[in-house]
Amino acid sequence: MALDDVIKTTVTGPRVEEAMYRTLRWIDRCIEAHKRPHDQNLFGIVQGGLDPRLRDICVQGLVERNLPGYAIGGLSGGEDKNSL
Repeated sequence: MALDDVIKTTVTGPRVEEAMYRTLRWIDRCIEAHKRPHDQNLFGIVQGGLDPRLRDICVQGLVERNLPGYAIGGLSGGEDKNSL
């Protein structure tokens, strides 16, 4: 798994977008530093809080990087289960 900027899902506003874009910048740094792709997989983590638009931007950004796998991050942080 790459590094990601995890925030509580109950947070709203600019901090959520900042965390999502930071996560995308970090995956680029992780890809650059990843020296053993033949025997280690690097997965990207989808962030964006409960904002579908931000999650979609993050998913698209990760898919463009053609990673071997993806994880859904930033959930189970205090949100109401109906929000998922």
